[in-house]
Amino acid sequence: MRMYFVLNSTNQIIRLTIQKSTIMTKITSLLLLILLNTVAIAQVSTQEKQALLDLHKATNGNSWNTTWNLDADIATWEGITLFRDKVIAIQLVDNNLSGNLPESLGNLVHLKSLNLYKNNISGRLPETITKIKGLKVLNVSFNQLTGELPSELTSMANLEYIDLFFNQLEGALPQNIGNLKKLRRLSIYSNNFSGQLPASITTLEDLRDLQVSSNDLNGELPQGLEALTSLKRLSIFDNNFSGIIPEGINNMNQLEELTMASNNFNGNVSGEAVAAND
Repeated sequence: MRMYFVLNSTNQIIRLTIQKSTIMTKITSLLLLILLNTVAIAQVSTQEKQALLDLHKATNGNSWNTTWNLDADIATWEGITLFRDKVIAIQLVDNNLSGNLPESLGNLVHLKSLNLYKNNISGRLPETITKIKGLKVLNVSFNQLTGELPSELTSMANLEYIDLFFNQLEGALPQNIGNLKKLRRLSIYSNNFSGQLPASITTLEDLRDLQVSSNDLNGELPQGLEALTSLKRLSIFDNNFSGIIPEGINNMNQLEELTMASNNFNGNVSGEAVAAND
């Protein structure tokens, strides 16, 4: 009996010790989780958070279709993507943004994608946006933007997609647009751009989609368009282009869509999909 009592007491002590150890492990894990979450929130830079707050204020965030709870973690904000505590994407499509884009938008230097398609944003594209050197996607189409393109736009060498269609942008396209070597799509139709299509555009080997229709572009098309061997869509209708259509266009067999109507060209392009003049 005495030996049984000692053994039973020992087992109870062991069980009690295991239970305490398990509880302490759970408490430690919970504290670590809380600490990690706190650190994650704290590591989103003040500069980036302020840029987002400025965007919210400047575009009447309280009237957005889906707004932000400014007291909540940034990771919960609609359309914001974080990676390692950096803002890498903003996607606020058809969300009733109105007003001008703030200059502080350029402080989001880690941004890879900015998609503000189909809102009511007005004013100019801020020059500071060119500070975002890693930006790959710029989509501010279907807004009410005015003015000329930022002067340093072609310094954004990582841009792959530029969508500016259905705005009221104006001025000439940058002559050094060929600096955007990674560009895959340039979609700027239905604006007020003027001047000639820059010759350097023929050096964009990755360009697949070129849509410049319904602007005020003029002059002759640059020679060497046939060098764009990746191009699938070429849409230049409803401009004031003139002169002879470059012969090389007839050899661009990779094209899936070619629209050139409503210009002042001399000559024709072979193929059923194209009419040189309407």
